[in-house]
Amino acid sequence: MKVGWIGLGHMGMPMVKNLAEAGFDVRVWNRSISKAKESGLPYAETIKQLLGDRDVIITMLFGSQSVEEVYGQIASSGVPLRGKIFIDMTTVHPETARKIAELMIKNGADFLEAPVLGSVIPAREGKLTILVSGDRETYERCMVIFEKLGKNIYYMGDYGKASTMKLINNTVLGSFMAVLSEAFAFGKKAGLEPETVLDILSNGAGKSGILDAKREKLLKEDYSTHFSIALIHKDICYALDLAKEYHFPAFMTTQTLDLLSSARANGLEEKDFSALLEIYKKLANIKEET
Repeated sequence: MKVGWIGLGHMGMPMVKNLAEAGFDVRVWNRSISKAKESGLPYAETIKQLLGDRDVIITMLFGSQSVEEVYGQIASSGVPLRGKIFIDMTTVHPETARKIAELMIKNGADFLEAPVLGSVIPAREGKLTILVSGDRETYERCMVIFEKLGKNIYYMGDYGKASTMKLINNTVLGSFMAVLSEAFAFGKKAGLEPETVLDILSNGAGKSGILDAKREKLLKEDYSTHFSIALIHKDICYALDLAKEYHFPAFMTTQTLDLLSSARANGLEEKDFSALLEIYKKLANIKEET
């Protein structure tokens, strides 16, 4: 398969490099062409050039708006799309996934909705969890790609289901990070030794993959981005939109959104979402020793 890749952000870059290292014929395009040049991979100057001889085109973008913009450009490119497979791995609103699927199918292409669970480190290691909706035969044809990007792959059925499950997962992710940040800040305020607090949480009620992943970030207050405040905020907004549609009482998720909104208001939106700790420190008036 000749693979075209669109989107070279924190997740897209390591994912496409995994495919290249696995021997796939890869060409990339990015809206900021400088990133494409910096990737070290073969790149196209335009979407039209990228589409030309690619069998499969994968997109990994920021959210629904960017996905709709890029697929709009694809549909209007003038390049025949019949027979091509498009895979969108962005976390989008389920309605966006259904809309893009309809657009691509109308143009004679196949489309898979395939959001991922995991952040930069599992992306680098090819250990993401991938949720896939769309035609099952197309999914099976693309398994050779999914297996190089993820460790756990789930076929979810109709369009919209994969994105819905991804958003439900991220309500847990955001809420859990909020609770861990609160507990760690609580320990600081009480004068407990930070490493001991995290050791005990790791062996107690806080034991989790998220604490394992964020332990050093919390201890060192290192908020270099693996999964940004802006991204989780976007996902929680989509999730709450769904909750409203289903008349579902998402109490914890609503509180998490308020905390994430506070982080954005304090200029933390491009930081890793472990930076929620800074909001608790500010609210609790926790002063670091110098």
